[in-house]
Amino acid sequence: MPRHGGLKYQQGQHFLLSPECRDLTINQLVRIDEGEAFAIFCQFRWPKTQGKPVCPHCGILDCYALRRRAFKCSGCRREFSVTSGTVFAFHKLSFWKMLAAIWMSVNAVKGKAALHLSRELGVQYKTAWVLSLKIKEALGLRRVGMKLDGQVQMDGKYAGGHIKQKNKAEDRIDRRLKKYQNMKRLCVLALREKNGSGFERTFTRIVREEQGDAAWATVRDHVSRDATIVTDEHTSYADITGLNEHKHVNHSEMYQAEDGTDTNHVESFFSRIQRAYVGIHHRFSLKYFDWYVADLAWREDHRRKSNGQLTALVLFAVMLNPTSRNFCGYWQGNSPPDPAFEDFDRPFEPI
Repeated sequence: MPRHGGLKYQQGQHFLLSPECRDLTINQLVRIDEGEAFAIFCQFRWPKTQGKPVCPHCGILDCYALRRRAFKCSGCRREFSVTSGTVFAFHKLSFWKMLAAIWMSVNAVKGKAALHLSRELGVQYKTAWVLSLKIKEALGLRRVGMKLDGQVQMDGKYAGGHIKQKNKAEDRIDRRLKKYQNMKRLCVLALREKNGSGFERTFTRIVREEQGDAAWATVRDHVSRDATIVTDEHTSYADITGLNEHKHVNHSEMYQAEDGTDTNHVESFFSRIQRAYVGIHHRFSLKYFDWYVADLAWREDHRRKSNGQLTALVLFAVMLNPTSRNFCGYWQGNSPPDPAFEDFDRPFEPI
């Protein structure tokens, strides 16, 4: 068994209780100055050149430094910075604060509220919120072209749209009925691999309700034809049989079928969503719900990685993905368009 600091990691111990989960501490983080933080961003932006700048416009390596940590290309003569063309383009925060924001975010296993982040970084709430949404958008881009394989468990979870009950019992309604919904309640359609390798992926999509068209289109575009789909008895999954081998378990009778078929793997992911909804964020906006869930899916898939590894993965995501179309210029009035929850007949692409 691996050792860390003279302590044994017990096989049955929860990973978050082990020494292996914490290889980047707050003591190490506060010792990093602004120059070192800038060098870290350069390393993750240009890993092939060991942090030496490469012009994002023409690709020339012959660049020289200017004032205020900017560079100029000797070929096309254009100026750029380490964040030009990335998720953090046009940033105003210091590199240390952006690095600290990433570290604080990955340390929170069920998500980090922007209100907490704003107080810890000493910035306005909207600054922390936009920064965290840019990170969530970058992590959500991994779903583009994702193809799940092996055994894939599929289910839907409803969230949001709380309706307050009336004071008197005779005035109360059955809030489960569709006719009493306020159209703010959405469904997370989730597919999770279960292969026992420890490297498992989760695909999420937000739909208006659990229905056959959405389930069929998602399996068609994001599941290998050799995979086996496992669902519950909901009628919206009936047509999947025409695409893949399909097993189901009737939850009105049992949680696990006689042959061991269950949906416990995807249900465990839903518990993370519920805890984040109730204990961290308290509500999810309809417009940004997709990115919150994509962030939680990423955390679920990397739950057995240390906080140093998670920080590195987020740095790669924000430095190697393009400038945010949805949040760059948010202070000037740019915001994402209203999502189309009924647009199923397309491969997944971030809005």
